[in-house]
Amino acid sequence: MNSRRALSGLTVGALVLTMSACSDAPSHSDTLPPTTTAVGDTVAESTTSSTSSTSTTEASTTTSSTIPAVQGLGLTAQGLGDVLFGVDADQVITFANSILGAPTTDSGWTDPLSAGTSCPGTTIRFVSWHDLSLFFTDRSPAVTGIKHFASYTYGPSFVPGKAVPFGLSTANGIGLGSTVKQLKAAYPAAKVNVGDQLSGPSFFIENGLTGFLTGTAPTDTIISFVGGFGCGE
Repeated sequence: MNSRRALSGLTVGALVLTMSACSDAPSHSDTLPPTTTAVGDTVAESTTSSTSSTSTTEASTTTSSTIPAVQGLGLTAQGLGDVLFGVDADQVITFANSILGAPTTDSGWTDPLSAGTSCPGTTIRFVSWHDLSLFFTDRSPAVTGIKHFASYTYGPSFVPGKAVPFGLSTANGIGLGSTVKQLKAAYPAAKVNVGDQLSGPSFFIENGLTGFLTGTAPTDTIISFVGGFGCGE
């Protein structure tokens, strides 16, 4: 799967939840740990100063605040938060709406040929909340025959360092902006690949959880995640 570069695999322009699941999908009740702060998470407020009329001493204070991470949408190889791949599409969209509000884009159901994509299934749908895009189809490795949640992409950010929704991460606290060094520390078996001119540098945590990088050096960072198996797989 590609990044927003490879999100074109999901959207053809660039790269492309707790509830009851459908009868074909297993239940899932993992509890995500607190997310860690990734690069670009802290916002520094402007420094203010005041000068007394009886003193030339300037007192200045600087405060910082951390944007709260969105909860309930952890990045996993099995799904998004407690919602597994294979869950009924309408249920997943309703769940995402309850956390994120109305989507920013929704392709509606269409056939892959009309959409001009190499996506599995006879009918597909892309629903996005800014930097998070969900892919739905009626056929995937998870289930066949019902319209269901098949994969997601998170990132790259439309505004660098300010991903919306903010702060989604893996169970080990790895998210957008985490460095290659942090990725390897959290997942020692993770693979980092140089890639090519088409896909670019990427990483592999496990089947169903991959993504893309700015480079392969220890200080390079994660720019996108891909979960599940969708278009181009």
